[in-house]
Amino acid sequence: MLIATCTVFGSLFLLAGVMYLVQDKMIYHPRPYPAQVLEQLPVGLVPLADAAGSVVGFYRGPPAGGVPRRWWLLFGGNGDQALRWEDFATDHAAPDVGYLMVEYPGYGACLGQASPSTILAANEQAIALLAKRLGVSVDHIHAHACGLGHSLGAAALTQYAAIHPLQRLILISPFTTMKAMAQRSVGWPLCELLVHRFDNHQSLSKIAARGLPPTTILHGDRDGFIPPEMGRALAQEHPSIIFVAVEGAEHNDVIDLGDTAIRKAMAE
Repeated sequence: MLIATCTVFGSLFLLAGVMYLVQDKMIYHPRPYPAQVLEQLPVGLVPLADAAGSVVGFYRGPPAGGVPRRWWLLFGGNGDQALRWEDFATDHAAPDVGYLMVEYPGYGACLGQASPSTILAANEQAIALLAKRLGVSVDHIHAHACGLGHSLGAAALTQYAAIHPLQRLILISPFTTMKAMAQRSVGWPLCELLVHRFDNHQSLSKIAARGLPPTTILHGDRDGFIPPEMGRALAQEHPSIIFVAVEGAEHNDVIDLGDTAIRKAMAE
């Protein structure tokens, strides 16, 4: 009996150790760009690369050029690449609006490995490079910038906005906390091993402490990956947040099916 018990506990500890060591691969699903993609970028799309050649984002300015009156910072979901937002930026083009599509470390042509801290650093670097290119200050961009994020991108956005105030937030399919997602996936107590603790609940509370900007949460009512109850729970914590259930939408088609609601939230 003692040997069997030791064997069981040993197996559990081994499993826990493996999961602790490989959780990066379980959480993040980076995809690099084929070389030809970066060699054939659409006209008007500007890559933002740091001194090491790491592309931390892409910028599309107003059709007529110049410094925008408003910027939208676009944060993609897990498995996405920044260039996924190119069609979105083109479809939502306006004379006085610019779009910054941020990239995460390890994704696209961005060097490094993803984590909450490295994602935040890459996002800050993208803003700094954009400000330098346009000849404005980082503070000027923040004073005229709004953010839109999907899934993991919603967490990256709230993490950023908790430190750098933005003027409007649109969160699409957000989870409450990464730990809650881990518990759905591997259960307790293994979820306690999580290192990458994105927390939309905490980030929104930090933002609200200084004054929550106009915020909309959209969630597909058929989302089987991040349940809509999570998005609704975040909205219920802050009465000023507008919650929109996108009828018939799952996790990956919510941006397309929710386009009307997204446009409304962006225009308000």
